[in-house]
Amino acid sequence: MEHLRRYAPLVDDPEAFLAAAAQPLPKVVWANTVRCTADEVAGWIGQRAPEAARVPFLDATWKLPAGSARAGKWPEFALGLIHTQEEVSLWPVWALDPQPGEAVLDLCAAPGSKTARLAVTMGDRGQVVANDRKWSRLQGVQDIASRMGLTSVVAVHGDGTQFPGEARFDRVLVDAPCTGEGTSRKSGGEGAPQRRREWHKLAQLQKGLLRRAVALTRPGGTIVYSTCTYAPEENEAVLDAIYPEKAAIEPLTVPAGVNVAPGVTEWEGSRFRPDVAHAIRFWPHLNDTGGFFVARLRRL
Repeated sequence: MEHLRRYAPLVDDPEAFLAAAAQPLPKVVWANTVRCTADEVAGWIGQRAPEAARVPFLDATWKLPAGSARAGKWPEFALGLIHTQEEVSLWPVWALDPQPGEAVLDLCAAPGSKTARLAVTMGDRGQVVANDRKWSRLQGVQDIASRMGLTSVVAVHGDGTQFPGEARFDRVLVDAPCTGEGTSRKSGGEGAPQRRREWHKLAQLQKGLLRRAVALTRPGGTIVYSTCTYAPEENEAVLDAIYPEKAAIEPLTVPAGVNVAPGVTEWEGSRFRPDVAHAIRFWPHLNDTGGFFVARLRRL
């Protein structure tokens, strides 16, 4: 975990952060409330994984401790009544807050869990356009939507930085490709070592995706930018590349019991626009999750 020590200045307890980043990762199960009720799922979970605990601040969601029964093998999963996901990756959809009947774009949709969560949050009413630049990964998005019976999802293949059209979506999610340092708990503490030196290269792609997302959002609409990495080069510096007159970064108030840190306004000699502090950082030792970065912008 030595590569994560560069973030010690950003963390309240660096040793607790490093220790947590190497631990096995719990997962969550959430109900496809388009096809069943949360109470029905609670009954199934009580039978199959009595050690599961309801997540009070995320709708129809239960946490399974690391090492619990694999919910992906349950018949309810095969029937599309539930889905499994990493808990922290549910927060971008929470921040976007999509509403029934809206037009929503998931600009980097694969592998598809967030797309499904968007559609279920909207009651499968409206349109969720799921875009990805890789055919092979886009198939997984379609498979999840089909298994869960989500008819509002439309899969599109293309480069997100070149997505056609202007200002037509109510909300856009940019869960950007990144170095994935926050996923170390999935891989025994290793994270993504082969990509750690790609911060600046990836940042150019991330800036292109976020700029395109802003252009595709109607005035007054919402954009959420998220990554599963810690590097300010891929997070606050990307937000800093958006002109303040184009989009404002809005405060995010998480529910009581959720512990987050604010975005950082300076890093290694660089200063960022002040409202990057409204973004939130999830550190693994604060909520027993992976690492994540989430920011919400309002198109002006």
